[in-house]
Amino acid sequence: MRPTNRTARTTRSRRLARAACLLAVAASVTVIAAPAQAAPAWGRITRVDLGVDGAGANQQSMSLGISGNGRYALFHSAATNLVPDATSGRGLYVRDLRTGRTELVSRAADGTPFPPDPDEAGISGDGRYIVFSAEVNGAYNVYVRDRVKGRTSAVTNGTASGTGHSYEPAISADGRRIVFMSTRTDLVPGAPVAPNTRNVYVIDRVTGATRLVSVGADGQAASGDSEHPTISADGRTVGFTSKARNLLPATDGGTADLDRLRFTTLYATDLDSGTTVVAGLDPDGTPGAAAPTIRLSPDGRYVAYALSAIPLPGGKARTELFVNDLRTNRVQSIRTSTNPDAICWGEPDAAITADDRWIYFAGGCSDTIIRAGQARFDLYRQNLRTGRTELVTGAPDGTPLAGAAASLFVTDNGRTVLFSDTNSDLVPDGRRSTGWQVYIRSLKNS
Repeated sequence: MRPTNRTARTTRSRRLARAACLLAVAASVTVIAAPAQAAPAWGRITRVDLGVDGAGANQQSMSLGISGNGRYALFHSAATNLVPDATSGRGLYVRDLRTGRTELVSRAADGTPFPPDPDEAGISGDGRYIVFSAEVNGAYNVYVRDRVKGRTSAVTNGTASGTGHSYEPAISADGRRIVFMSTRTDLVPGAPVAPNTRNVYVIDRVTGATRLVSVGADGQAASGDSEHPTISADGRTVGFTSKARNLLPATDGGTADLDRLRFTTLYATDLDSGTTVVAGLDPDGTPGAAAPTIRLSPDGRYVAYALSAIPLPGGKARTELFVNDLRTNRVQSIRTSTNPDAICWGEPDAAITADDRWIYFAGGCSDTIIRAGQARFDLYRQNLRTGRTELVTGAPDGTPLAGAAASLFVTDNGRTVLFSDTNSDLVPDGRRSTGWQVYIRSLKNS
């Protein structure tokens, strides 16, 4: 699910695009037994993208976030039956998992619905604030919705006259800091920004200050595009991808050797110290060629990402999942097999729990050579301390189910996971889904 020319806006649905690739890969699978250990006592899987009278979404939906306490789930949907006034077929929704109420949050300042950019959106830790981007009067800008006050306000104010666009927002848990990508050159007066370049910014909603994050180590403008930002829950660390070659001093390792256009270099910036480092490292400690998605642990210490790997026969690409400890630069491979010779694959949109103990991810392994169409993307969690791996979306007997999982988010206590999946039989309640839909699953007694 990732980019080309943002200014021309030719990649409006990165998340759905990557999800479509997963679906194509998993469409013709036969069951491949996963060597994961037995799962703990999980509760039932519950459908999230439900609307009026409990009806399931009549079009595809993708998960975008969950509040820290697990009460509110954020998702995008093309459905028209989730709320009475949803007529555009594109909307951001929040579902109260306690009361069962679904709310359209992509609304203008006057309360009227307007279509958001489906790529990225974010939810604060208490579920009060929703951040998203939308096109209004010919320009994409970033907005924040206060669900308590029912108020939407602009974070950026670009116009269609050529000042640029702003996309891909994410928000800290307390709702104070918002990070986003923009092609504008006027957000920070005097900041070194090259024309027609994508850069990463962070705004402090308390002080109103906007800061350029993607800047050259020598204080000059970044020499390439920087995008796909994320921010840790504590608001201290910003992660992003970049094609720039000058973000670090020449002696600090530079960028990855990018032999394919779809891969990039991943960075992390400590907003307190101003230090920027390469976050997506190969196991040997050198910058890795990474898929353009980066996930941070809530405290910003760990980063999850996927690196380019040898493609499966018949496949265009394969990525393997890793976690890097930014304090020690210890890189850990995340695999569902203990066989070092197994062929494994994993998606980068993983989720790390607040105690840095568990990682939830979609992927799999095979002990034999398989074709791309046999690579299952099942949902697992792995203990980062012990290596214990558990299947989350398995059948009652512990075997994997059909379909593919993606777009994972986890609550603060690590016991509830929000995800999207293509399996039409995850919820045995008669609501057969079509394509990608949104689900939640919790450990019992959570």
